[in-house]
Amino acid sequence: MSRLVAHRSKYGHSTHVCNSCLHPFSDPTTLEKHIPFCVQQPPQQVQYPDLDDCKLKFANEKKQHPVSFFLVADFESFLTPTDDDDDDDTRHTKIINEHNVSGFCCHRVTQLNQYRTPPTVYSGEDVMTKFYEHVTNDSREISKIMATNLPMQPLTPQQQSQYTNAIICDNCKRPFDHSNWKVRHHDHLTGQFLFPCCNNCNLQLKSTRTHRGSDQFFLPVIFHNRKNYDSHFIIKNFEKKYVEKHGKNNKIN
Repeated sequence: MSRLVAHRSKYGHSTHVCNSCLHPFSDPTTLEKHIPFCVQQPPQQVQYPDLDDCKLKFANEKKQHPVSFFLVADFESFLTPTDDDDDDDTRHTKIINEHNVSGFCCHRVTQLNQYRTPPTVYSGEDVMTKFYEHVTNDSREISKIMATNLPMQPLTPQQQSQYTNAIICDNCKRPFDHSNWKVRHHDHLTGQFLFPCCNNCNLQLKSTRTHRGSDQFFLPVIFHNRKNYDSHFIIKNFEKKYVEKHGKNNKIN
């Protein structure tokens, strides 16, 4: 019992635990003085959860929806010598070079052949401005594509047989019932039937919009070495105009 509840005390050695409240004491005399007051209250009881309740389950079905588009990007930079003539004795480092972005490459990745584009490679002046402009324009174009809502194509005999014989959802693996009935889940960009699905999953398995009612969709951008390197360029050169939304009469919302 001392090992079980040792985390309740900063005492580093074996403790003396009250069987009623499970509070650890470092000194047995203190425990003896505590017991007469503690037994006046009902004892603490440990209850363990049922086996089904203590299992970790994945419940966010909408996160299983495959992303139709995402961007892969990388920056290239060079070192520029700096004139650091600061004679401050309190500094333990001296800046001798500065990283400057020389170019970038950005590639649109999608399984839809008709929307694939060659990688965009740029090297020259105002690299970060060109990068933000490219990502913004590509995001707008992809959002227009994602807004497509094609009706489902007629099912082939094999697809119809798959749908008719299905008794569980292909996504959450739960059986169909009257409150969560069977539906046909299809790709809204191509109109192709995907799999038999329950109504709850069908409503969640869709592309995420940036805001409710917005015409912009979430577009992941994956960087090579973003955390330790590229993120410094991204944050340093970010400007508010890249996320401004223009409404009627070109007013900024």
